[in-house]
Amino acid sequence: MASLTHPTRRSFSWLLARCLIFVSCVVLLSGCKQAFQVDDPELKPIQEILNKNLPPGVTEGAVNQFLSMRGYPQQTPEKPGTLVAIIRHIDTEKMRPVTAKVTFYFDANGKLNTYEIVRTVNAPIPQ
Repeated sequence: MASLTHPTRRSFSWLLARCLIFVSCVVLLSGCKQAFQVDDPELKPIQEILNKNLPPGVTEGAVNQFLSMRGYPQQTPEKPGTLVAIIRHIDTEKMRPVTAKVTFYFDANGKLNTYEIVRTVNAPIPQ
């Protein structure tokens, strides 16, 4: 028996369904690469700098370049596929430094997945 649905309506429904599936996939995949969020208000400026300059998916080389250009010292990572840096930021309003140990996590292709920020002791700046 022949379908009673008009061919144009069937094509439109199929196109609409494909568009919805595509949009759903994009939303799900973009949710997988969310920027890391911190609760400590004094670490927020560091988080904002990292989110602005190092979005998820950036290469490990770009992260290395970012850290070296700003003079952030790196530590030996404990796990493969990670970079560890010490980032010191001075709050210009309170004139108070905050220092964080940041661990960057990369996927198998060397692309940044996420990072973790942990407050550390404010050591004196080396002269």
